[in-house]
Amino acid sequence: MIIKELVLHNFGVYASTNKFIFHGEKPIVLIGGMNGRGKTTFLEAVLLALYGSNSFAYSESRYKSFGQYLKSFVNVADGTFFTYVDLEFAMDSKGDEVYRVRREWDGNKKRTNEIIRVYKNHEYNSFLTDNWAMFIESILPSGLSNFFFFDGEKIAELAVDNTSNQMKESIKSLLGITVLDYLDSDLDRIINRTAKNRVDKEEVKTAEKLKMQKDAAITAFNCAELALAELEEKRTKVQQELESMRQNYAMKGGDLVTQQQELFQKRADISYKIEVAKEQLTLDAASELPLVLVKNLLRNIRENAEIEHDSKVLDIALKKMQKLSIEYENYNEVDAEAVSRFMGFVTGKTANRSKQFTYNLSDTSLFKLQVLLDGQLLEKKISVQERQKKLISLQAESDQIDNYLAVDIDEKAVVRIYRRIKELEQQLLDLDLQIAGKMNERRTCKGELVAATTTFNKYIESYLKKVELNDDSDRIIKYSHMAKTVLEQYKVRLQEKKVFVVAATMTACYKKLANKKNLIERIEMDPITLDLKYVKKDGEEINKSSLSAGEKQLMVISFLWALALCSKRKLPVIIDTPLSRLDSAHRVAIIQTYFPYASEQTIILSTDSEIDQSNYEIMKNNIGDEFTLIYDDSTGATTIREGYFPEVKG
Repeated sequence: MIIKELVLHNFGVYASTNKFIFHGEKPIVLIGGMNGRGKTTFLEAVLLALYGSNSFAYSESRYKSFGQYLKSFVNVADGTFFTYVDLEFAMDSKGDEVYRVRREWDGNKKRTNEIIRVYKNHEYNSFLTDNWAMFIESILPSGLSNFFFFDGEKIAELAVDNTSNQMKESIKSLLGITVLDYLDSDLDRIINRTAKNRVDKEEVKTAEKLKMQKDAAITAFNCAELALAELEEKRTKVQQELESMRQNYAMKGGDLVTQQQELFQKRADISYKIEVAKEQLTLDAASELPLVLVKNLLRNIRENAEIEHDSKVLDIALKKMQKLSIEYENYNEVDAEAVSRFMGFVTGKTANRSKQFTYNLSDTSLFKLQVLLDGQLLEKKISVQERQKKLISLQAESDQIDNYLAVDIDEKAVVRIYRRIKELEQQLLDLDLQIAGKMNERRTCKGELVAATTTFNKYIESYLKKVELNDDSDRIIKYSHMAKTVLEQYKVRLQEKKVFVVAATMTACYKKLANKKNLIERIEMDPITLDLKYVKKDGEEINKSSLSAGEKQLMVISFLWALALCSKRKLPVIIDTPLSRLDSAHRVAIIQTYFPYASEQTIILSTDSEIDQSNYEIMKNNIGDEFTLIYDDSTGATTIREGYFPEVKG
């Protein structure tokens, strides 16, 4: 399993959208950040994406509900209260199978619920979405996740405390011992079930009683079926007669009788509309409409009237000019002769015009004539044509109604048929009600029959098994107890063997990491309690409380490394603050020996004081991806920058 990408949107200290993209070319991924900048949030985001409410980070938190836990991560900087984590991983380094799991939630709602979506090879997969918890448990059980994703500070107590029950179950599951516990429980169930499988007289009576109940249910169901079939047959006949009577009713003109009153009213309305249309046409004929016939004559009148109008205007203008020229000559004697010649010229030009006016139209009359010719007559003509078309349509519709009303109908026969139709319709309604009631009755009878049959079949099946196995019950119980005894002994021996392998592997891992290689000769694990014991070369047990903080952390890393190796699971390792309690020598040992070989992908969350310049130089050949968490005091948010601390890298 290789993590390819982690996207955090408004998650914890990460405001807006932040992406960690891992190329996976080398085993170590280094993420640097000062305290409180989002390293632990990164670890919690991975756990939340994979396990949701099954995450050990949630179970160890102070929140009483998963909704409160989700709401605690909502970053409200952009005001949306919308948050999601999106994790993509491949099942192997080749990337043939790629999975993406996305969990999103709205922190502004009264109840915070997550929505999960799962994609396989970049296509949405509904089955994985509905069964993600089961799927991820088959890859990396949540009980084992703290062996691969851990906080170096928080797990140090494992080195000195006795192994917890949860840890014991996780170790058993990791080593494949839990299946024996399941087998032991199955044997207990077999013994209890077999002890109950003995037939007595009361069971025989019960079988007979259940048989009678089943037979009665069959009879009741058959009666309901028969009655329902009779009702449906009767309904079919009534329906057929009703259809026939409706056809006969239409043939006799029943529809016209039904519509007769409506037709009378409709004809009256149309007659009124015809009268209104005729009256309007009469009014149109009394208006300017007749002038359409003399339109050309009106155009001639307008042309001559406009000439007369221009002549009048010119006369008025000439008189005004003559008056003004006289006044001008009185004040300008020098130009008087020129003005006089000009006025003589103008007067001569207008002297030949006719002074006789044929039409002598006023300005108002001329304007009205222009309006008529420019559009009013055409509009009136078009409106009259439309009214004529409407009148013709109304007249045709009136004639059609008259034809309908003129049909000779035998009203007595129609009334007789109509009454029969109503009787049949009522019979149909009554039959529908009876059929609905009978269907409910049949449904009830069927339910009772199914229940009686199921109860009888189950009981008889159990009864027959008891009869068949009655003679073998003692033998089954005897051999089940023998199997439990053998299983218990086998479980102890198997656990001893596997625990010995874990302890030996842990010893080897510890000696690769420790500077004081002679301090602990070997590490033992109790095969029953699974508690750890550290033994010196002389066989004396070392008091766990005497270990330094760094030695405790080193011991835990050895323990987790050994469990990961023994599980044979190719899973990523995420370590938060891995070196905080270690001295420089042990740090070098961890960097050189553990980090490159802990997994195909080891993600280290470190401060600049843990992986400093010297440590970075030692491990840089094994580092594939680097990130630094940058915190902005003004916004209170962390963003991601590629590359480890620049001051550390130099």
